[in-house]
Amino acid sequence: MIEIIYRYLYSEDGSIVSSDGKTLFKVPDIPHYRIPEGIEEIDSKAFWNRPHLKEVDIPYTVEWYTDHPYSNDVMRHAPRDLKVNYWNWPYPENCIRSDELEADIAEGWIDEYGAVYSKDRKRLLVCADVKNYKIKEGTEHVDRLAFIGCNKLECLYFPYTLPEESFDAILGGTDTVGAMCFWDSPYVPEELDPNWSWADDEVFIDEHNVVYTKDRKRLLYARTGLKEAYYVVPDGTLTICDQAFIFHDGYLVLSLPPSIKVIGDDIFGKDGGKIIIRDEL
Repeated sequence: MIEIIYRYLYSEDGSIVSSDGKTLFKVPDIPHYRIPEGIEEIDSKAFWNRPHLKEVDIPYTVEWYTDHPYSNDVMRHAPRDLKVNYWNWPYPENCIRSDELEADIAEGWIDEYGAVYSKDRKRLLVCADVKNYKIKEGTEHVDRLAFIGCNKLECLYFPYTLPEESFDAILGGTDTVGAMCFWDSPYVPEELDPNWSWADDEVFIDEHNVVYTKDRKRLLYARTGLKEAYYVVPDGTLTICDQAFIFHDGYLVLSLPPSIKVIGDDIFGKDGGKIIIRDEL
């Protein structure tokens, strides 16, 4: 027989957490409670039997999805009409940079997008507020406050030089910056990148509803309007992005030019397809 003993700690604010400080078992019965940063999991009955609880803040360190069974279990035992605030960043009171960090930023290296790195370029101190950003290769650490104020950020690349164990401390959940791409090898040139979310706003759409980058070197994806069973990719195209034809109904024969360098993963829909490489003209 194996006996499992859970160790609890009663916090000064009246909550009950695990001894490692990562699991919240019970919130205090007060009108508004801000769950501390560092909590990673909320017990299914953490909000149960708390009639005075009206509002709760959930920190970015908790991986939370409103339609996930884990989240549903927690809310099932919560007071009716409980207001839940989901934070994608550290709380405002924890967003104050130290004097030492401010000095590092003032003396840091700034890239062409406005991101600030330490002088040795091994630490990202302030991320660029752009739609898509690749953290520079050689980066070994990202400051916890680096993404504060990055309201435009939708896609973020992590280089292979950044230790994997640092990701959870930085982001907490995928809602923080949108799409995240973790590389285990050096970056490829942009025109050979099969990830279609890494693309400029300006695109070219052909008469078959197939979307390319503006320079037409990358085929990003086909819209649902593509009905043909045979499609010819034009000469000069270098990359077919991941899941490019996933919305196509039926079997698709894809004719590719000899200029193709990269073919992404799972490019066909549920009915599959076939690739034909055309000969040089």
